[in-house]
Amino acid sequence: MINETMRSAIHEALGAHNGDDLIRGVKSVLMYEISALDPAVKIENTGYFNHTFVPDLVMTWGEGSRKQERDVFLRFSLRAANVGRDVQALAQGSPVLLALKGSDVAEEIATVRQEIEEAGEVLVTDVPALDEIRSTGAEPTPGEMDDVSDLHHRRGSPLLNLVRTSVMRGGRGLLTTETAHELRGRVRGRTRETEISELQEFSGAVRSLFRGEAATRLERAAQIMQMGLTGDVSLIEQAQMVDPSEDELIRGRLSESELRVMLPYLLRRDDVTSNPRYWRHLGSMVTLELLESISSDLQGIDLTRLVEPNKDSWLALRAALSYNVEPDRDEAADNSARRWEIRARMLNLIMGQYRVMVTADRRRIRTREDNPPARWADIEECLQGFHLTGVTLDGLVRRVQVTGERQADVYRDVQSITSNIQDDFHVPRVEIAASDHEGAPRVSADFSTWAATSDNGVSVDKLTEIATKVLGYRFEMPAD
Repeated sequence: MINETMRSAIHEALGAHNGDDLIRGVKSVLMYEISALDPAVKIENTGYFNHTFVPDLVMTWGEGSRKQERDVFLRFSLRAANVGRDVQALAQGSPVLLALKGSDVAEEIATVRQEIEEAGEVLVTDVPALDEIRSTGAEPTPGEMDDVSDLHHRRGSPLLNLVRTSVMRGGRGLLTTETAHELRGRVRGRTRETEISELQEFSGAVRSLFRGEAATRLERAAQIMQMGLTGDVSLIEQAQMVDPSEDELIRGRLSESELRVMLPYLLRRDDVTSNPRYWRHLGSMVTLELLESISSDLQGIDLTRLVEPNKDSWLALRAALSYNVEPDRDEAADNSARRWEIRARMLNLIMGQYRVMVTADRRRIRTREDNPPARWADIEECLQGFHLTGVTLDGLVRRVQVTGERQADVYRDVQSITSNIQDDFHVPRVEIAASDHEGAPRVSADFSTWAATSDNGVSVDKLTEIATKVLGYRFEMPAD
């Protein structure tokens, strides 16, 4: 089925001689194809077929209180929907009416379009139109390829990929093959200049083609791309002047599907602005957990532009210092260079011969426990820049745990113990508060594993700083 078009698969299913086989075949094709369009939706087969008011399929998506659903009613043709006046009768539930066969009869299309204008947020479409949408965004057509010289544009528009994943849950109005062609034409992006112009046109079109949240998300995506290509970060203020009902969405997180489409596209492009304010705005819609969830899409991409402006706001639970076992030749020669990338499904800070792995899931970092403990005299100076709240002293005879809320008290107690007790003390670990604020999360820095771990979220910046400056006290690390 993967190499077939949707319409050919439906045509084959409709040719079944047995009614049960026909229904089973049609629904199997559609459930597969809807999942291919939007992997985030779950599809329930109701057991009914071509019923007047009971849906054939029910799509659900989201989590918890934001879980949503949309009914899908199947009809053999647009004409069948017209005769039954289904658009008007079912309009209250804002469903999808999906015709199994396309229509090129102008009168039928005009009648449905007129009904839709009075029906609110119903989506009426057919299998040929969804077939066109399925191919939209992935790659330009051969004719379009002749007009597209830039590699990024040859890979297809991220907005059209987002349209593809949004159409079934968020589309409205009449979606025909002609409409799908128009969408492709709006964001063909032959050159950078035309791409910016088409982004503006696209933002104006989505409100008529998509409903509610889907329209807002697509507009936001277009705006993010427009800011990136123009460098006009004043649009950030415009993004904040929104309808209060959409405020949570505008300032909320990007979905996993949005991130998979947009981040690789933006990060690969050298002509996207390097303005930290832009990347900070984009990063405010991302969490480290989300970044890890799309790690397979970010392999081999330099994430520095995105991570640096957001490392003080993204939260992580663990960081580990390690040798960079396969440094590039340039990396090995220049130990002062710092670069962020994804390796082993985790965010990594690459620094020549060394790297720091940072994760929001402590289970992902596996560490060795054979690194030597530190001596107090060797680490005392490097700890001055941190809010020290605990030190473990291991001697030949005894172990002493020193704790305190004030760093000065901890230092004084450690000095007193090491001066007055005759033993060979080593320091296997220290405890550091993430800040000097009361109740700040504590970070345990373990010299045997070269890992810094917290039970509560600590900024990526603070964890990498502890990993490099405390755990890496013996090494020459590049300055931040």
